[in-house]
Amino acid sequence: MSYIAIGTIIGGYQILEEVGQGGMAAVYRAHQLSMNRDVALKILPPQFLHQASSLDRFKQEASIVARLEHRAIVPVHDYGEYDGIPYIVMRYMDGGSVDDLLAKGSILPDHTLRILEQIAPALDYAHRENVLHRDLKPSNILLDSNGDAYVTDFGIARILSTNAKPLTTSGVVGTPSYMSPEQAQGHDLDGRSDVYALGVVVFEMLAGVRPFEGETPYTVAVKHVTEPPPSPCELNPNLPRSVEPVLFKALQKNRTLRYQTASELGAALRSALAQPAAQPVGMIQTEPSLNEKLKAEAALRSREPVLSATPPPIMAPPLEIRPSSPQIQVMTPYDPSIPQPYATGSWSRPRRRPKKAAWSSWMVWTTTAFLIGSVVLAVLAGGVYVLLNDTPTSNSQVEDYHATAVYKLTATGQAAQQTQDQAEPTRLVPVVVPTELPTHVPTLTPWPVLPTPITP
Repeated sequence: MSYIAIGTIIGGYQILEEVGQGGMAAVYRAHQLSMNRDVALKILPPQFLHQASSLDRFKQEASIVARLEHRAIVPVHDYGEYDGIPYIVMRYMDGGSVDDLLAKGSILPDHTLRILEQIAPALDYAHRENVLHRDLKPSNILLDSNGDAYVTDFGIARILSTNAKPLTTSGVVGTPSYMSPEQAQGHDLDGRSDVYALGVVVFEMLAGVRPFEGETPYTVAVKHVTEPPPSPCELNPNLPRSVEPVLFKALQKNRTLRYQTASELGAALRSALAQPAAQPVGMIQTEPSLNEKLKAEAALRSREPVLSATPPPIMAPPLEIRPSSPQIQVMTPYDPSIPQPYATGSWSRPRRRPKKAAWSSWMVWTTTAFLIGSVVLAVLAGGVYVLLNDTPTSNSQVEDYHATAVYKLTATGQAAQQTQDQAEPTRLVPVVVPTELPTHVPTLTPWPVLPTPITP
């Protein structure tokens, strides 16, 4: 219900529309005809016109704000009465209020900090001028078209005495949801009471809800006095943990444990928001390079193929044919018809094999000695066999034998030699030729049996 009809001219101000109503006043947007500008016109509702206390409080607001000149305090342009109705003319703020912002949800921390840092100096300035607001809340923080914040509604403000002693209030006044514990109990007040109320406003801006709620104003006031505030980070999980101790300190029950000024609260919130985000519980801070390595390993694992229930058949890898070592010569199989080269000991030293057992060298030498002995016995046995099977003739001469070669001579001389050559081909006897280094198996080189020359 509008107390004044739209279009009514009051003291040179034409009413354009009603902006809002409160418990103690109604606000209209009006046009100042003399200055050709829009202003805010605040009037006292008719039901309070017969209450002396309400009239005094309304006039007091005009006088208090008139003495406060700060860029973040809504200024007063004029004060007057129309048909016995008092009114206050103030600057019109077309950006709404913080309460309008909260209607859409919580406010981002950076935006909250911007608003706080604008109004905190205004409160500190008012406190230095011995003025307490006593009713700071979101609807009393207005915004202009640029989004800048201003403090308004000093309707229940109190002026401290000139000797700086707090003035005892007569009764409890204010909004219970934003009352300090000392204000709810009717104790003496100072600037730290406004700091508490500012902490409640900041809590609501960040968390989206007020710290204390109740069914009645009395229940809410009791909670401010007796209960600790809830965790704002639980109410709004998107908040950084660093802001929680800031809000808890601002809402201390004991005023000596709070921030002593509004600007201290603003500085603490700025410092908290500048801190890096806290790690979740259980996480360990690691080197950046290790973090990158772990991320890379995780990415590789994510690209690995998933193993099927039936494993694929195992394929044997192709045999790798390695070229022969240049230091090892490959020997061809023995062929009696092919002349064999003499062993000169010029072969390259073979690559030493891993040592297997202590008796390997002993076995090699034993085998070599056995083979040499066998060859010698075979040669001797062959000579004895020839000697026993040859029958001498009347024309033959005495036969001569040699231990390593058999050569038969007859009386006929060369004919007998030729006959003997045709009858018995040259026999080849294996001869063991030592190599430069001992090997596991001796090298057998075919060697022709040469005749032993006989001196006449």
